[in-house]
Amino acid sequence: MDHVMTSLLRGGRAGRTLRRLALCLPGLLLATTAQAAPEAASAPGGQCYADLAATRNFTLGLPRHAQPTPDGRSVLFLRSGPRDTMLHLWRFDVADRSETELARPAAGPETLSVEEKARRERARMSLTGITEFALSDDGRVALVSQGDRLMQVAVATGRVSDVPGRGWIAPRLSPDGAHVAAVRDNDVYVVAPGSGDTVRLTHGGTDTLTHGLAEFAAAEELSRPDGLWWSPDGQSLLYEEADTSGVEKHYIADPQHPSIAPVEFRYPRAGTANARIRLGLVARTGGPTRWVTWDNAAFPYLARVVWPKGRGPLSLVVLNRAQTQEKVLRVDPATGLTTTLLDEHDPAWINITPAGEGRGHALPRWLPDGSGFLWAAERDGRWPLQLRPADGTLDHAVTPPDLPFVSLDDVDADAGTVTVTANPDRIRTAIYRLDLHGGTPVKLGTEPGLHATAFAEGGHARFVDSVTGADGSAATVVRDRDGHVLATVPAVAETPTLAPHIEYTRAGARDMDAMIVRPADFTPGRRYPVVLSVYAGPGYKQVLDAPRLYLENQCMANHGFIVVSLDGRGTPGRDHDWERATRNNLIDLPLQDQVDGLTALGRRFSEMDMTRIGVHGWSFGGYFTAMATIRRPDIFKSGVAGAPPADFADYDTAYTERYLGTPQADPDGYRASNVLTYAAALSRPLLIMHGLTDDNVYFENTMKMTQAFITAGRPYNLLLLPGTHMLTDPALRTQVALAREAFLAATLKPETTAAIR
Repeated sequence: MDHVMTSLLRGGRAGRTLRRLALCLPGLLLATTAQAAPEAASAPGGQCYADLAATRNFTLGLPRHAQPTPDGRSVLFLRSGPRDTMLHLWRFDVADRSETELARPAAGPETLSVEEKARRERARMSLTGITEFALSDDGRVALVSQGDRLMQVAVATGRVSDVPGRGWIAPRLSPDGAHVAAVRDNDVYVVAPGSGDTVRLTHGGTDTLTHGLAEFAAAEELSRPDGLWWSPDGQSLLYEEADTSGVEKHYIADPQHPSIAPVEFRYPRAGTANARIRLGLVARTGGPTRWVTWDNAAFPYLARVVWPKGRGPLSLVVLNRAQTQEKVLRVDPATGLTTTLLDEHDPAWINITPAGEGRGHALPRWLPDGSGFLWAAERDGRWPLQLRPADGTLDHAVTPPDLPFVSLDDVDADAGTVTVTANPDRIRTAIYRLDLHGGTPVKLGTEPGLHATAFAEGGHARFVDSVTGADGSAATVVRDRDGHVLATVPAVAETPTLAPHIEYTRAGARDMDAMIVRPADFTPGRRYPVVLSVYAGPGYKQVLDAPRLYLENQCMANHGFIVVSLDGRGTPGRDHDWERATRNNLIDLPLQDQVDGLTALGRRFSEMDMTRIGVHGWSFGGYFTAMATIRRPDIFKSGVAGAPPADFADYDTAYTERYLGTPQADPDGYRASNVLTYAAALSRPLLIMHGLTDDNVYFENTMKMTQAFITAGRPYNLLLLPGTHMLTDPALRTQVALAREAFLAATLKPETTAAIR
């Protein structure tokens, strides 16, 4: 399920007329045109939300995907302007602090295929222009992509040449930079950019038999966006074949364009058939495919593929459908046969080894001499990084027990060290260097907050660190091996127009991480209505010591609210049992914890008016909002639910079955976790927002919920949004924020109702 931070993925439209109707005419399906951005900015409190929408919470203009070159002299990165979403490729010279634009997007509208749009939805990519780049092993050549157009860039000179052909998606640069593998019309091709020679490697691709692409479950839920991998020597490729012919058909129509035929998607609902996948090995020059063999009926989920340089073997990580068993497999490329190296079990579910989230190395990470590999799995409730011999047996833990492992960022075999990201406490991350054989961790960089690192393959002397600081800052810096800052990668983002006023604390008997956002003009002795900004679901931690992530909460607080967030049972980052407490019931414990935490905070802070509490969230947070508003009207006076997955039987297999099993095996768990089970009890104002063409949480969830309300005679409010959850128009994003706040203000601050136009 998509995890929404600071509303970066939120969007929608609502005008002043809509907000008025939403408050006065419950039960109607409401729609309106958006205000123009200037009019939105002139609305009460509108400028704050308009600025956040236009700048994507002041993230536009920050470096993205910064990657050092192997020699450490330069950093390549993507960057847009401060108020546009068009990404360009830049090179930053560390020594003289100069920056050079290497590639700019082609002029004209961006045309994307249905497949590329789906890939971007899975990756939560809503920016435009040059959205991806990859470096050759020597750092001399970069492959960049804009839509279906591929370009090769000489890093030193900036010379740009088009890769012949169009319609390419999911491109992968060969290690030597001489060839590009990519998918067109669901088959894999290899192109030599210099000569234009093109070789077709697979045949028979169709809409339901794809080659070289990750299937929905992998891309959406397993953090595996790739379906195509080069061998280290660049002479062969491994590709995924996905057969979705048995997966349920879903159709999405755009009500704004009824003349256009609906788009067909193959969506694996919980308890129904998944895609059938297998892996094939093929020579770069073409020829027959050699299929990799494992029991893919018993282990249908392919979580990781690692084809290491050096003497380590091609390795796979696969899971059974229940995600209670995980295997690490060694592959013999000559035969396609596999051998089990490691077998992990968990009676609740297995969290896939870290990495694959856009940073760090995918695990297992083999040592160059093939003598062993690094691995991570939850032991005694924590994540240690482990060193294992080549046969998979445990040698020792590299990280100490009191330093939970987050990601493996670098392995320097010659020095016998690793660099990792870890959690020094529950709401921060930090970078450490450790000896492979144990010893005291050395902290690299002292700034509290969140860190995301990037090393060049084989480059250990310098690395990039993207820091979201506890002081509200955001910067991308270049560090030396010991963590000293050598340079700051240039940004052109605007300075935020509001400063976070956040208190981090712990709440309740369970010592939950909590965050309180107060107005900038907070007045001691005054009592403020409270808004719970919530996610509360698996896989996502809401409370982090990075105030810049919560600017939208601050904007709301500045308009006369106290905004609170809590991490209760079922959320990650604490320990094994805390996260798995919600197995087979996704709502009862999270709801109890959020109520307990709010109540405890209300006893400590008299400024929180506990008679006026609202709740809002998106995706799982929208689901929680609907449940909280319905089931705890004694606490919550109103709610705004964005894209709520009301019935988890309608959500995808890989996410839902991890926590609830299948509907057939545990109907009681699905019933207990279903908003429809409780819909007839709705007694508080509830505003539902949902994109009509959402291909993640389908609109049928909201339709079922509203039908249940109508059947029970319960009033509700509905704001229909064009598109999916990734609307990019700043005016639409502004209107959603204004509509949400207006609804909460009218229901929690009755004296303001007259001011809501």
